[in-house]
Amino acid sequence: MITLRTEFQKIKRRKIGLTMFALISVQFAWFLWATKSPDEKELAQGWINLLYMLPLLNVIMMPTFMSVLASRLSDLEHKGNTYKQLKTLRRPAILFDAKVVCGLLFVAAISIGQIAFLLVLGFCRHYLGNPDMHYYALALVFNFACCLSLYLLQLNLSLLFFNQMIPLVVGLCGSLLGLILMYIKMYSFLPWGGFLSRALVGMDWNIETRVVTYFYREYSVIEYCAIGMVFIWILVFYVTGRIAFTHKEV
Repeated sequence: MITLRTEFQKIKRRKIGLTMFALISVQFAWFLWATKSPDEKELAQGWINLLYMLPLLNVIMMPTFMSVLASRLSDLEHKGNTYKQLKTLRRPAILFDAKVVCGLLFVAAISIGQIAFLLVLGFCRHYLGNPDMHYYALALVFNFACCLSLYLLQLNLSLLFFNQMIPLVVGLCGSLLGLILMYIKMYSFLPWGGFLSRALVGMDWNIETRVVTYFYREYSVIEYCAIGMVFIWILVFYVTGRIAFTHKEV
């Protein structure tokens, strides 16, 4: 707890929360634009449409957002060259865990904020019916897991490399890869494609009537495996990052 409290004291004046809010606000602005002036069919399918759009936006934006978060939480020690001193005061594994928990709280706040915004937006747009809270709760859990896996990956890179451009470039490439994966299939075993794997809603486009219909997906066996891979990535990135940081020469 002492180490975790110290982490928050170190970032107190860095305005990381404000930075992440500014980035997430880009998503919020896109949702506001995409849902303006809904017609009758859009009002009827509004709640399920929001669940369809969220993972598609996240698979493009979240790799970069998580790279920014991890870098902001790690570069202070790199700039001050203080990791060597910190390791004499606390065990390296404890320092790594504190970074993980600190970022986890930011990730949780982002995930909750996204779902809360969608619910508020849906009521403000006067969508018909009520949101299916079971699916919105699942979206929250899956979204948190996908963001956490990306954060752990980016945290490992940010801690191991002094030059923070390296993890940032990896994050940008992850966003580009997520965009490419959208046009291949709705699941992926790669950490950057986890948002597609856990997408709860699919879309059916009727080329003759030009009508879009959204539906809740029924996962195949391989899609369930892809969803499970998200949680495996969390374990892999945590364990490998903890070991690598513990044995890292500073």
